[in-house]
Amino acid sequence: MFQYVKVKNVVIIGAFITFMISSGIITLSPINKVFATPLELPKASLLHNGGISDLKPTLTVKDKIIDKIQVPEDEHEFEFNSLIYAINRGDKISFDFEEEPAQVDAFLIDYETDYTTLWALEKTETGEYIANTPSPGIYNLDVHAIYPNGEYVSYSKLINVVDNNLDLLSLTPKTNECGNELPLDKLTAVGDPTTSILNKIINQPLIKELSFGIIDELNVQLADIKNICGIQLGLKNAQNDINFFAVQSSNDGSRYSDPIVFSNTGFSGELPEIYKYPSTVEAKFLKIIPLGSTLEKGLGITDFKLFGH
Repeated sequence: MFQYVKVKNVVIIGAFITFMISSGIITLSPINKVFATPLELPKASLLHNGGISDLKPTLTVKDKIIDKIQVPEDEHEFEFNSLIYAINRGDKISFDFEEEPAQVDAFLIDYETDYTTLWALEKTETGEYIANTPSPGIYNLDVHAIYPNGEYVSYSKLINVVDNNLDLLSLTPKTNECGNELPLDKLTAVGDPTTSILNKIINQPLIKELSFGIIDELNVQLADIKNICGIQLGLKNAQNDINFFAVQSSNDGSRYSDPIVFSNTGFSGELPEIYKYPSTVEAKFLKIIPLGSTLEKGLGITDFKLFGH
């Protein structure tokens, strides 16, 4: 359970997602469809510096079917399109939706590395998002929206994140480094022993090289307080399932921070995705709490790493 008063809205959204899954509003069909013609989906746009630009839908879940509409654009598009939208690093952006979503999360994503990397965008009190990454370069802006009728849609746009003193059309190499892999003092999963792969040791410290079963909560403990910048999660059936989960941090294991909500992309390939914080956090303890998925209750984890310094 969330242990901080301020997370009430996230708890409500988590319960909302879980209700939609358990009631059959969201689930998964064994067949993924790729459509040659666009589906009738709510439109979404990027708002930045007085301008407006369309976002392209890439994936949707509706009526118990997950549909991959198109793959996100990649950096090779830059070679043929010199008019890729440019945003200064640290700029504030917002989104306009044809229909108002119940939940919105935004990420800058690098699909070009071996491990797809998502940078969660920090949301301001005014509802805008801060476009910030460790270095300039070409990224996919991904917006994950859940609508009140249970429909999930991810939207994408290739953008060039630049520094203020750079040519807006220049491509600057970027790096995904935010720190080294941190050694874990204890990793404990809480779940249902009857459904877990690790039914003999569930609710006990885990050997991280093993495949985890379906969990209700993952508790991480370090030997001491570290600056944490991101996590790597391998998720069961990540190509055909959208998972929602929240990450909370704590120095003392008692009082936890507001959660950062993540969801995977559905386009990760066989390797696990890396989820980066908007900025580093100091913590000794982490909680990873599933908020629901399109396939099954809980979170099936096959790989876990923590990064920082």
